[in-house]
Amino acid sequence: MKQPGTLARSLDYRRMAQTGQTVTGQLSLKQLPRLKASIDSRTDVLVDAELYFAEDSQRRVRVTGHAAGELMLECQRCLESFACRVTADVAGVVVEDDDAAASVPREDEPIMAVEGTLDAHALVDDELLLALPLVARCNRSTCRADYIIDEPEHSAVEEEKPNPFAVLESLKRDSSS
Repeated sequence: MKQPGTLARSLDYRRMAQTGQTVTGQLSLKQLPRLKASIDSRTDVLVDAELYFAEDSQRRVRVTGHAAGELMLECQRCLESFACRVTADVAGVVVEDDDAAASVPREDEPIMAVEGTLDAHALVDDELLLALPLVARCNRSTCRADYIIDEPEHSAVEEEKPNPFAVLESLKRDSSS
């Protein structure tokens, strides 16, 4: 079982990649300030995280993994809180500056590190923030029923409306005769 707060903040990503290490742990919302500010944070929840470090053939450090948690979001229809399972996949190449980030292949995401250490909390915070739904909506039947708009039924046979250009058609016939 993972213990709360067990994912280290600073990781020596180069050394971890050389040995192919995996780190796992849990983080509380207190350790994820940007995510906490974006959700209903009245209750402290735990987020599970797992990060795997490896070197590729060009000696770039790749980090893959995932983070997941049951977060409380505010429904944008009824403004009530609801639990939403948010899962984020982590995949990218660790770099230390903008020049190195520019040289990362297009299909990879650069992950910024500072002075040989990767801030794992910031990485999990960013990935979960990006995984939040754009518009949070609960699935409660009362919420959905209140916001279904009844559209008027269209009759199978539409009324024939007079063509406003029919007068022009008659003028065209008169001028050609």
